[in-house]
Amino acid sequence: MHSLLHIVQYSGIGLAQVTNLVMLILIHKKAKGLFGSYRYLMAIFTTYSIVYTWIEMIALPLMYVHGSMFIMIVDSFLRYEKLIGLYVLSLYCASFAMCISLLATQFYYRYIAVCQPQNLGKLNGLRLRLLFVPCILFFIAWFCLVFFAMKGTEEKAEYAKKIILEVYKEDTSKVAFIALQFWDEDPDGNKTFRVFDWLSYFGCLSIIGSCFSTILFCATKIYVKLKYSQNVMSRKTRELHGQLLKTLVFQTALPFFTMYSVVGCILSLPIFEIDIGLIANFPGSAACVYPALEPLIAMYFVKDFKNVFKCKSKVEVAVANIEMQKPPYNSLRSSLVPINKVLN
Repeated sequence: MHSLLHIVQYSGIGLAQVTNLVMLILIHKKAKGLFGSYRYLMAIFTTYSIVYTWIEMIALPLMYVHGSMFIMIVDSFLRYEKLIGLYVLSLYCASFAMCISLLATQFYYRYIAVCQPQNLGKLNGLRLRLLFVPCILFFIAWFCLVFFAMKGTEEKAEYAKKIILEVYKEDTSKVAFIALQFWDEDPDGNKTFRVFDWLSYFGCLSIIGSCFSTILFCATKIYVKLKYSQNVMSRKTRELHGQLLKTLVFQTALPFFTMYSVVGCILSLPIFEIDIGLIANFPGSAACVYPALEPLIAMYFVKDFKNVFKCKSKVEVAVANIEMQKPPYNSLRSSLVPINKVLN
């Protein structure tokens, strides 16, 4: 099972390098005249997606839900470096918070641009950096929640030792791991709260909730504004805002149904001691594929990005036709005229 997961992880990591690099080139070549300062947010999110895949490659996390515990172990070359592995897993989990907060930041910028254009000037230049302060705070908060409240203790290692040895052939006393355990149970079967684990759980859910509340609020306001301002905005402006709204909606819907909502559910199931076992790896496998798919959404919905590939395909078809016909020199020269027009 975990070998199949690693194939998915490596495939997603490799594809993400290609799609995000192409996206960065498109942003550099095409976004300057279209999006203004918003292109910086797009570039930062795209660059971060590449970094996120590198962090995942270092961690190669494996997950499992057993009883009242959610456990995540390192399966990379750092699996037996317990302290370094703790830092790596904390960084990996905090990167998730950065991802959803960066998405919320993009929505907030579009909200200001569409609904409060008079305030857009306040986000120019160095002041644009202030938008990333909440992202950094969420990143630090999630890192601390994992590092201090979910760190692998001897008690947690003993609780999960048998099942992890059986499923992953790893000894929890030796491998680097983190765990969220909601209940302690004494020999008489009495359960008690694990306070720090519960606080960590609510802290993580609060970050997810605040980010998606921001996204839903901004998306609703943008939609209403665009719907009732069709006669005020120019056709080109309205079309561009619509393209960006569709891009952001799909960029949010994809991870929401494959990662974010699933993460919330999987973190909650141990409260009720529902064993889902290896299914807990679903968010991990989806998280490694998402950075590769996310740029494709923008390439499809933003017309100026999409047209780049259309022009390229036209040139390739024209060249292929020339080669098949193999005309004499004069005929070949005249047939190149349409290609030059396409390129120009």
